[in-house]
Amino acid sequence: MPDGRPDTNLLVRERLSRDANDTDALFTLAALHVHEGRLDEGLDVLDRVLRLDPRYPGGWVFKAKVHRMRGEPDAAASASEIAERSSP
Repeated sequence: MPDGRPDTNLLVRERLSRDANDTDALFTLAALHVHEGRLDEGLDVLDRVLRLDPRYPGGWVFKAKVHRMRGEPDAAASASEIAERSSP
């Protein structure tokens, strides 16, 4: 913790050890994976978030972004359509 802030990865793992279905912690874990360039793992975790809560805020938008990063325009478009349908 060089900057005095707790390690996000550690906090996420602690939350998931208490509740493996904590969608906020899972979403953060997915984002960490993607940030580290581990797109497949990030997408797997994100899919779990969306199975637990199909209306998770920003979930489908983020899924579309990850698919674009992976060079999957059709999957990105599909996720974007779902995001548009599920927004209030």
